[in-house]
Amino acid sequence: MDAERRYALLIEPLLGQAAAYARAILRDRENARDAIQEAALRGLERFRTFDTSRPFKGWWFAIVRNCCIDILRRLAAAKTETLDEFRLPHPPGPDTADWEILGAAIESLSEQHREILRLRYFADLSYRELAEALGIAGGTVMSRLHLARKALQAQMGEDES
Repeated sequence: MDAERRYALLIEPLLGQAAAYARAILRDRENARDAIQEAALRGLERFRTFDTSRPFKGWWFAIVRNCCIDILRRLAAAKTETLDEFRLPHPPGPDTADWEILGAAIESLSEQHREILRLRYFADLSYRELAEALGIAGGTVMSRLHLARKALQAQMGEDES
């Protein structure tokens, strides 16, 4: 099987999670689609250098993350939108208010905490995949995720149980 086909088989099941993750960062469906397309092309270009001893999902989401950051930079440079105007996407329905409260709470966190929560809950990355995507040690993943959850609970006004 050629490299292009192997790559396609690996990213195919991750595209939905990648789209949700990109949308959580970019707050816009079209920009998220652009980020995923850009990431797919970058990944294909770099696939031959992928280290198969490492988790593919973490590698892929690091590429998605970098593409999202590039799009945010382009948007900021173009002055078409400011980063403060971005909000979490929310589905229509009765829980829109809850989604907006959660979005505001997440946005109030540090960038490190926002990023690890997005990757864990929007992209469904495992601890090992989080370590790969963020370029940090496994112990740091556990610590940062714990602190991010505590910070989010504090922002939401919830007591720890």
